[in-house]
Amino acid sequence: MNKLSIVVPVYNEGAQVSAPYDTISKLMESHKIDFELIFVDDGSAEDSFFHLSKLAEKDKRVKIIKLLSNCGAHMAIRAGLENATGNMAVFIACDLQEPAELIPDMIKKLTGKTDIILAVRNNRDDKLKDKIFSKIFFWIMKKFVSSRISNSGSSMYLLGKRALKAIQEYPERNMTLEGVFILNNFNYDVVPYDRIARKEGESKWTLSRKVKIFIDFFVAYSYTPIRIVSLAGFLFFIFGILWSGYLIARYFILDDFEPGWPMLISILLLGFGVTNISLGIIAEYLWRTLDESRRRPKFIVETKLNFGEQ
Repeated sequence: MNKLSIVVPVYNEGAQVSAPYDTISKLMESHKIDFELIFVDDGSAEDSFFHLSKLAEKDKRVKIIKLLSNCGAHMAIRAGLENATGNMAVFIACDLQEPAELIPDMIKKLTGKTDIILAVRNNRDDKLKDKIFSKIFFWIMKKFVSSRISNSGSSMYLLGKRALKAIQEYPERNMTLEGVFILNNFNYDVVPYDRIARKEGESKWTLSRKVKIFIDFFVAYSYTPIRIVSLAGFLFFIFGILWSGYLIARYFILDDFEPGWPMLISILLLGFGVTNISLGIIAEYLWRTLDESRRRPKFIVETKLNFGEQ
């Protein structure tokens, strides 16, 4: 019999954790779906774990993982997926901006050789700056990483048995879930939806977290930054030779060239700018190599509830 593991990352949500529990449990019961609901407390600084523990006491299908420190939503999701006991799994945001009502439709599409079902956004009821960031992000990803990435992205996936096993065994620390699922040639299908605005609380998906995901996605799955640096260096080298030839020719032929500090300073600033950008990009790759080579744990679990161990 199929069993569904539903992973919900939680960070400073407080009493609002009851909303996804009520919605998801009623939906699964109405569709007669065997499920477990795994809440992952991503090192919340307030009383989220207290409210989660109350849910776990009330319903044994609710399982709780509390991480020792805040590791980010993607790492929290990985903690939930690695502890999932179902033969398929889905993860969904605690604010339910991706509607839980999509889950039964996604399960129906998970047939045959399909490994993953993506809930793909038709449109977003978000702030203008979030929409702009999203469009830029996914345009760059499609252009320089892979054409398999959707135009608007997805924050909700249903994983079949093969994809779930793969993510449970994936060792990398600096990775994005979408990168693993889309770029490893898993067979996937999509379910479109309209993303609604968050009704309660504030989003924990801050600009710094978005930038972190952008860098992880770009550096982890693409050689484009290094190629851009190499191309820029080559172009500036050629430009330098041509410009030097022009100055020498003008000096000897026309004898009217007057060198000045503004020209020298602009060239120096341009050169140092390119050099520093190049070093920064190379440093990103080196840092990730170092981070992976140290083999540190991806996260540390402080407490588990309803997993047969306390």
